[in-house]
Parts: sequence; structure tokens; C-alpha cells
Amino acid sequence: MSTGWLLAVNLGSAAMAGIGLLFAVVWVIDRGRTCALYFAGAIALYIISGIALSLNLAIALAASIHGVLFPVAMVWLADAVLRRVGDRLPRGIALAYLVPSILLVWYFAYVSPLLVGRMITQNLGTAVLLMAVAHRLWKRTPTSGADKTAVSAVTALSVVLGGNAVAALLSKVPHETITDADWDAYLQSNLSLGVRVAATIVLPACMVALLAVTVLDMVEELRFQRDRDELTGLLNRRGFNRCAETLLAGEEFCALVLADLDNFKTVNDTWGHSGGDRVLVAFAAMLSDAGEDGWVIGRLGGEEFAVLQPAVGVESAVAWAESVRIRMVEQGFGRDAGSASVTASFGVAAGQPQTTLTELLDVADNALYRAKSKGRNQTVVMS
Repeated sequence: MSTGWLLAVNLGSAAMAGIGLLFAVVWVIDRGRTCALYFAGAIALYIISGIALSLNLAIALAASIHGVLFPVAMVWLADAVLRRVGDRLPRGIALAYLVPSILLVWYFAYVSPLLVGRMITQNLGTAVLLMAVAHRLWKRTPTSGADKTAVSAVTALSVVLGGNAVAALLSKVPHETITDADWDAYLQSNLSLGVRVAATIVLPACMVALLAVTVLDMVEELRFQRDRDELTGLLNRRGFNRCAETLLAGEEFCALVLADLDNFKTVNDTWGHSGGDRVLVAFAAMLSDAGEDGWVIGRLGGEEFAVLQPAVGVESAVAWAESVRIRMVEQGFGRDAGSASVTASFGVAAGQPQTTLTELLDVADNALYRAKSKGRNQTVVMS
């Protein structure tokens, strides 16, 4: 076997081993991210399948071992890509790929030894599998950069493997690589070049892209958790401020509504903290249900909530706040349905171009204070 060919394959395997180790580290950090474990497992099987070809084994035996491990690795890879987005590789698709691939490789290893037959079987079959995965991902309408990167990586690998299948058809290679002359003939073929490019460049690059996407997912999830209020699921103050400032940078006018539950200490004293929590959750759900796409809704702390409404005039904001206030009065809370009502006060501020979030919050807070001082359970607007 050619020393140069082995060196190229080993370099590719070393790169893949490092990537696989990083996937394993990601899984150890976040055990719930099972896709990272499957990525690591797929890489491990891929490396072992390559080692089988480099051992001093009979060609048919080595090819058969590789013919089992390689497709299983690709199934794990495909499943990992789909697990990342909460999907799974259908069992039917996995079996439709695995069974013919393993049987055909065995046939071209023992019954009718043919290197090209094995190459076409594995490359074409895997290309079709990965293209099916890419199509499945694309049907989910990827919107984030991470999702598009994953689709691109899987598609690129599929195209390269498909190209190798075509190269196998067009290349003049020996039936088997038994003698040095056979190896020389194989190494001079386009098929050999395609295999080396796929193993040492394309596959590691695609796995690096998928690793980056997986790490980015983890970072985004941590950021999401950091910016969310654990009780209500709304944005917390940090998350609200961050999203609101981003939104204000691109809006000409908007409205900010601050809402505060009236006499909430009495609610806690009467129904206990668990009852108070139920009221907070119900009010948060009420705000979310009444909100529209693009609005920023958050719990600023305690019983105070904020709703930033882009491209909404002050009159519309007041009408919206009043509708929520009335619904709040009609909503029953307590241990028994309808046992009591809880009211809320609202302060509305109108934002103009160049208005900062701090300025909006100050105006809305003053409006809310006035609503409280005038008897609560009402909406006050200030500009």
C-alpha cells in the first residue's frame, strides 16, 4: 500500500479524531445535546472503518468490515444532523440505505471482487442519504445562519461523494489493489484523488462546520436561558432591555406600556406565594396572547411587566392596554375559579425617533405612578 496514500488518510483520520473529541466534550458539558454524542460516535466508527482498510487483512475481509462500519457511521451522522433540530432519521430510510449498502459491498468483496463496485455503492448510497437529510432540513425552512450552515455542509459532502461515484465509473482502476502495480494504477486515477480530497479536506471541513453550529446552538440556548424569566417564560429585564434597544434602533415611532399588578402583596398574603405565582404566570400569558409578532414583552421584576410595541401609535397602545386591563378584571384568580379578581395599572409612553429606552421607561414609569396614585386599575398615558 502506498505510503503517501496512507499518510493522507491518516492525516484525515487525525483531524477527524480531534473533531470527534471536541464533540464528546460538548456532550459532556451539555448531556441533553445528544446530537453531539451521535456526531462523536459517527466519527469514531468512521475512523475505525478506515483503520480496517489499513490493517494487514485479506482484502475481502477488510472491505467487508469497512462495508459495515462506514454506512453505520453515516447513518449516525445523518441522525445527528437531524437530532440537532429535534428531528430523527426515519428507520425506513436508515434500513433502505444500510441493507443494500452492506450486501452490495459484501457481494463485490467475496462473490465478484470489484473495487469500483464497492466505491460506487458506498459513495453513491451515502450521497443519496445525505441529500435526503439536506432536503429534510430544507423543508423546515432554515432561517438562522446556523441552520443554513448545517444544510450547506451536508449538501457539500453529498455532492463530493456523488462526484466520487461518477469518478469511479469513469476511472480506469484495477479490479482489486493486490499488487504494487495495482496500487500505482489506482493512485493515478481520478477516483483516488476524489477519495483523498473527501477524506482529508471535505469531510473534516464539514464536520468542523457542524461542530461550530452545535457549539453556537449551545451558546444561543445559554443566552436564551440567561435572558428569560424562569417563572413566566417572558424576557427578564436583561433580555427585555437588549431586545428593546435593538428594536428601537430601527424604528421611527413606537409605544411602551408598563403594567403593574395592583396590591400584589395582598395577593401573596391571601393566597400564598404559590397563588401569587399563578397570578403572575396567568398575567404573563395574557400579555403574550394579546401581543403581536415583533413586540417585545418582558417581566422587569416582581409584578412589573413591559411591552414595547413597534410602529404603534399612542392611541392604539392605550386601547390595547385597556383591553388587557378589562380582561384582567374579568379573570378569576385564587384557589377556586372566580373567587376573586386581580387588577392592574398601566402606564403608556410614546416613543419618537432618537428616543432612548431609558427615556421611554422613565416616561412610562411616571405614567404608571400616576395611574397608581389616582386609584389603580386604570391606564394613564404621558408623552
